[in-house]
Order: sequence, then C-alpha cells, then structure tokens
Amino acid sequence: MVGRVFIQIGFCILSAGMRHLFASDTLPSVRVAFPAAGASVSTATQTYLIGSVTPPATPLTVNAQTVTPWRTGGFICMVKVVPGTNTVILRAGATEHRHTFCVPEAVAQPDGEIGLRTLEPAQPIGVYTGESVRLACSAPAGRHVFAAVGERTVPLLPASDAPSRYSATISFPAPAEDVPVVFFADGLADAPAAPVTARAAWPAHAVTGPLFAARARTEPGGGDTAAFLTPGLHVQGAGYIGRHTRFWLGGERRFTESDHLAAAPDIPLPPRNLAPPDLAAGFATQPPSGRPPADILIVLDPGHGGPSTGAIGPTGVTEKEVNLQQARLMRDVLEHAGFRVLMTRDSDVDVDLYERARIAYRAKADAFISVHHNATAAHTDPRSVRHISTYAWNAIGLRLARALHPKLAAATPIADRGVITASFAVCRNPAIPSCLLELDFINCPEGEEAIQRPEQQRRVAEALLEGLRAWLAPEER
Repeated sequence: MVGRVFIQIGFCILSAGMRHLFASDTLPSVRVAFPAAGASVSTATQTYLIGSVTPPATPLTVNAQTVTPWRTGGFICMVKVVPGTNTVILRAGATEHRHTFCVPEAVAQPDGEIGLRTLEPAQPIGVYTGESVRLACSAPAGRHVFAAVGERTVPLLPASDAPSRYSATISFPAPAEDVPVVFFADGLADAPAAPVTARAAWPAHAVTGPLFAARARTEPGGGDTAAFLTPGLHVQGAGYIGRHTRFWLGGERRFTESDHLAAAPDIPLPPRNLAPPDLAAGFATQPPSGRPPADILIVLDPGHGGPSTGAIGPTGVTEKEVNLQQARLMRDVLEHAGFRVLMTRDSDVDVDLYERARIAYRAKADAFISVHHNATAAHTDPRSVRHISTYAWNAIGLRLARALHPKLAAATPIADRGVITASFAVCRNPAIPSCLLELDFINCPEGEEAIQRPEQQRRVAEALLEGLRAWLAPEER
C-alpha cells in the first residue's frame, strides 16, 4: 500500500511533458478482483467478473467483448462459464491478461427410476422406545421394497401421488443402540440408511454454548428460533438427529447443535415444561423517547474485519474497510448530537457474530445497528439489482429499521428495497432493538465509488441521525 501511494504522488508532480512520456512508455495494467485467480466459483452458466484498468480510460475487451470501465477504472461484465477450468482473456490497450478460475463439475442427481435411494433416516437418530420412526426411500415404481431394521424386515408402500416414493414407520418396544437400517428390493443394489437408537429415557444436558449462539430451534438445522439457551441451563434430553440434540423446553421438543450441550446424567431430570429463558426481562419494550441523547447508548457494528473481508469492489476495496469508515463517521455525527456510542470494533479485527450481539446485550444498549455494504451471488449482475435495504428480525428491531430506513434511502439515490425481515445472527436479539443496513453494492463500479465519497458517507451518517430521532419521537395516538 505504501508503494502504491508513493507512485501516485510521484506521478502527480511530473511535468506535463514528462507525464506524456511516462504514459507513452508504460503499458496499461489490468487486474481482476473477482473471481480470484484459481478460485472455485459456485455458478452454473455465468459469473460476474470485476476488476480495474489503469489508466481508467484505456480501451478494454473481455473475451473480445468491449467493456467500458467506470471513471475509477473499475469495470464489470458477465462472462459465460463451463464446468472445470475457465480462462478469460482481457486486453487493455496493448496489454493482454489471461485470468483462470474454476467452476465445479455439476453433481449428477440420483435417479429414482434406476435404483434405490435413501431418503429417511439420512442421519443417525435417537428416539424414545415406542416412538415412531419414519423409513423412506425412492425406487422404481411397481417394485416390492423392504427395509432391514436390525433383524426385522419391514415392507414399504408406495405413495399414492408419488409411486416411486416408498415409506413405512417402525417403533422399538425395548431399548436398542445403533440399529442398522438398509433398504433392499429384488434386482437393485441395497441402499444403507442411518442407524437408529431407542431409549426409554434420555439424560439431562447442561447448556455450554455461548449466549445467542445456543438456540432452541423448532427443527434440526434450519428451524425457527423458539428461544435462546443461557449457559448453565439444564434441560431434559429427548434424543437426537444427526449433530442436533433434541430436548424439552416449554413442553415442546426443540433442537440445538449438540456441541452447545454437555451431558449431565447425575442431576435430576429438569421438567419437560421448563420455561424458556426470558432474555428481555429488565429491558424496555419501547424506544427511550423521554430520555435525553446523553442517556441513550447506540451500538454501531462495522461488519466483517480482519480475515473476514466481506465483499470486494472492482478496484480491490474491501467491504470491511468501508464498513469501518462509514461507522466511524456515524459515531462522530451521533456523538456530536449528544448520543453515547459504542463500537463493536474500531480497528481491522474480526469479532464473532454472536459476540457483537453480546456486546450490546451486556452494555444494555438502547439500539444496535450493523453497517454493511452488499454484493450479489456470482451468477447475478449487480447492476441489475443494486439497491439499499435494511434488515431486522423481531418486532423491536423492525420498529427501529422502519424509522431508520426511509431517511437512509432518501440519502442514497439508488433503488429502494425497503425493510426486510431476516434471521441474521446480529439481528436476533430479543432484548435490544437491532437491525442491519445494506447501504449499497460494493461489487458495482458505481457503488464502490459512491460508498467511498466523503460527502456521501456524511449524508448517510446524518440520515442515520435523522432516523434515530424519528425512532425516538413519541408515537401519535
């Protein structure tokens, strides 16, 4: 970085004649920011390719297609891809640059009309004795399909609306450990499934996972968040599915990642109707409208940091940089207006996502605002979807987001997607109103330039202040 700055300064002080000589004797340079050289890109038919050219006005082609760089030298184009190695040829004036990246080979999906394929159980499961376990597989229609469950043979029946899908249920009247399950049919190769364990009772567990990371979910893996588990809480186990433990909470069977729990077989079993922890107890449910700014604490969270760079722009600017720049200016504007401000990071370090939420929780902050800049998936042209949006998860977060967003959108002259409900880790705070800002798209040349302009950063910071004042204004009755 120091070397680059020195070259730019030296270039600026050259005389007009020397600049002409220097330009005429130096070949244009071109670099690609995404996809990175040799990287593997998950896409099927196309990817965006972004980079920069110096000098910015240099004529550029990508795979013989003319591409017009933005005034910063940043450029973007969509390129077609094929599975395997892809080489893109970029020509900037007399400079040729070959850039290579990979696209994974498509994985062929198993065909149920050719053989047996296991559907359930796909992961090892633990249940109560007497509890039904579903067995399911796909196979050619019209076959006699069975499951070998330990020493038992269970016939499977085809579904009336899907004749190639076969299923049955089974239970275990007595305890059994790691019972193998295998599907079979005449003329087809066997299809092993995951083993099943059945027990009359399951031990208690102690929550060891950190606050906000350990969640009671309605389903294993991707289920909704039903509650947050506090470290040291004891719950009654109810089995497992794969790497998720099933347990009782509030009279319901819930799931959490098994590495957030430790077996506690020596304590009495907690009740099945154990009340979920109330993390919002002692916190206000309404904005602090009657308090002066000096008594209001706002936590600003510059996204990413350290090795987590976030998205990248055509000229190589990283999201973590501009997130921090924008958040620092927001802090200055808010503090000048009298608010107290706490930053989750004020340097180039990475902070765990859940620790960001815990910082606000421990400080009993009045609001938490995470600052980000957006990017698209590889297959999507960011110019076609560039917009501003704000995300929140629960009612208190959505109220904050709906106050901030109109002010921010008015200060950002791009498409407005509004406020969106989303389950981002930093927004899942039941006690602190929390939202996440996606202010612009950094992987657009125009967006990358706009988010670095001091005057635009100032407008956004002042819009945030206006939004907070709107949030604090008493509701009309």
